[in-house]
Amino acid sequence: MHAMQFSELTPDTTNGQALATAWARWRGDRLLPCRSDVRLDDISEILPWITLIEIFSETEIIIRLAGTMIREIMGIELTGHNLMELTEPDHRLARGIRTAQTAHQPCGAIWIWNVTFRNKKTRPMENMGLPVRPEVDGRPMQILNVCGMLDTAGPPQAINYLQQLASAEKHSFIDIGAGVPTAISRDCRTLPS
Repeated sequence: MHAMQFSELTPDTTNGQALATAWARWRGDRLLPCRSDVRLDDISEILPWITLIEIFSETEIIIRLAGTMIREIMGIELTGHNLMELTEPDHRLARGIRTAQTAHQPCGAIWIWNVTFRNKKTRPMENMGLPVRPEVDGRPMQILNVCGMLDTAGPPQAINYLQQLASAEKHSFIDIGAGVPTAISRDCRTLPS
């Protein structure tokens, strides 16, 4: 597993840079921001590329918000869907555990996905997720994610079918001050509600 300190984080995309800057401002001197600290005006230019997920367990990761570019890229409206539905079956276990660990630690993550678009061309996307504490005690941890194109070939073309995501490449955990998982472990199968 690769890891970096939040202070060392240098996303390659302007979307990633914008979220990292806003998230640091929202949290101030705390470990992580609360949901009420999130100011959409601070990230208005990247909202089409944002998703917000709630992590109930390694098999139940619900997308609460998905921006318009995410819908275009994935081929369907994602709000309300389980992330595991979008993941190729061979990669569900590892993705579920890794996402649950990100919420449980808590920590951030940055990774690359190769995504296929309407012209069948595969293009790399940088993805970054940072944790947000829910307002109500007992609710699951949330992760605010942003993605951005790594190439300069222009905006992606929409697809009209559900695409499933393969394994991430170049995944790194981001230590926000609580450490990072040392390995994929099944110790967090069910997260406290």
